[in-house]
Amino acid sequence: MVSKKYFQSFIFAVCFVFGALSFFAQAGERTGAAEKLGIYIIKTESGYLVVNNREKDSYSLEFKGEKFEPVESDHPVFTVDGRLIQVVSVPHKNYWTAKAGAKKEPTDDELLESHKIWESDYLGTALKAKLSTTSEIFDIERKRKVMYWSFPMPKELESDYSHQIFLTTLIGKDILGLNASPKTAAEQKSYREYLVQTMNTLKISDKPFNIKELQLLLKKGDMVE
Repeated sequence: MVSKKYFQSFIFAVCFVFGALSFFAQAGERTGAAEKLGIYIIKTESGYLVVNNREKDSYSLEFKGEKFEPVESDHPVFTVDGRLIQVVSVPHKNYWTAKAGAKKEPTDDELLESHKIWESDYLGTALKAKLSTTSEIFDIERKRKVMYWSFPMPKELESDYSHQIFLTTLIGKDILGLNASPKTAAEQKSYREYLVQTMNTLKISDKPFNIKELQLLLKKGDMVE
């Protein structure tokens, strides 16, 4: 069987994931946390808020669950109540190249499809296997467009996981995605529902979130929608 370490080395070796900011820190752990860029975890009443403070378009996602465990990896990977999940962030320049002479801006559908092709090609090369992907584009809450796509793990790898599933959306032209690894085909539906539930909590800010302020709001149960 493929070990978890082997699996992470390939499936989670997604290019440009969070760039040089691929680290976790408990919120408030460092002095001046409110001003620092990076990834923070804040406990909420029903789960864990993952905040990625960036120079541009910072965002937060709440993962509902009781047990949150970061997984040792070069990239942001963790389990929530046993679900193995990765947050994927990809600048558009990495997956999209405009055609020569193109006069129109790409549509959201075109960008999401282009990322799926780029990502699956990369993973197929890493795994040395031909991947069979399926995909669907639809709207979630607040009319946010997302793409759900997946592929079964190649049988020759004898993986502990049956499929790789992705739920991706756009922040501007950049990709933000959730990647999960169900162990059985029957789990795909519940995993998909969980990823949609999580993506519905997405909040975007044009400046880094004030971590201490978020902690106080969450403590008071007064998070702004």
